[in-house]
Amino acid sequence: MLVTANTVSAEPKVIRVVDAAEENGTPQNQYFLSVLRLALDKSREQYGEHWIEPIDLPINQSRQFKELLKHNVDVFWTVSTAARDTQAKPVAIPIAFGSFGIRALAMNVADSGKLNVHLSLAELQQFNVVLGQDWPDVQIFEKAGFTVEKYVDGLAVYRVLANSAGKIFPRGVIEVVPELKAFDNKQVTYSDKNLLLYPSMVYFYVRKEDIKLHKRLEYGLTQAFEDGSLAALFYDSNMMVELKKHFNLQGAAIHQIENPLIISKKQLDVITQLQIELLKQLNYSPAR
Repeated sequence: MLVTANTVSAEPKVIRVVDAAEENGTPQNQYFLSVLRLALDKSREQYGEHWIEPIDLPINQSRQFKELLKHNVDVFWTVSTAARDTQAKPVAIPIAFGSFGIRALAMNVADSGKLNVHLSLAELQQFNVVLGQDWPDVQIFEKAGFTVEKYVDGLAVYRVLANSAGKIFPRGVIEVVPELKAFDNKQVTYSDKNLLLYPSMVYFYVRKEDIKLHKRLEYGLTQAFEDGSLAALFYDSNMMVELKKHFNLQGAAIHQIENPLIISKKQLDVITQLQIELLKQLNYSPAR
């Protein structure tokens, strides 16, 4: 491709992204920032230089969209739903490889005996699910027949678990161990004997009118997805190294539930295949 002054801006594009101090340095946050850099690097020849400006702004999931629309940030990553895809413009390439839909169960240690043996879905439904009130997971678990307790501060749920039994906190397999290390309370643990599985995609989102940034990220991520560099970044990340240390799913019971928030069959097909591959990487074989 011939690159001219008309296609590449001489001034670096400043791209503002939330990088809250409380999350800075976590394997998960490092990974998503690395994906953003990869997409921008892959598109540099077509779209020019860039500069990522981190914004220390701890915000919940619903406020991310508000900050985006107010032009306080230019891009962020979050779990996709049909409703969210109308609020902002998703770059529809799944950058977490379905890992957020493979849910381990955090719990009070008093329940570890009950949850560290294989249970049926009906038996798991005897436990209340605790979640952040603005999380899309609320609808998923209610639809699946669970009683859901909702809390304003999602991660404060770990304090709820520390003080009460009979509850489960389903967390993505890449989330649960780092969060428990940060919470550092011996009253809370997790199980890898029973997991919940549903389709879930994490996308980058930009403002609807920011067509150039959307095209740039879409181009860069497509290149990275097709040439294997995105998968290499995911599977070689510190996040995955830690995940493999703590999860060996041979003989685990995985209970599939529906995600009513995804309406695209194409999205479902893509994410299902990515989740199958990820489960293979974690040595999953069904419980006998």
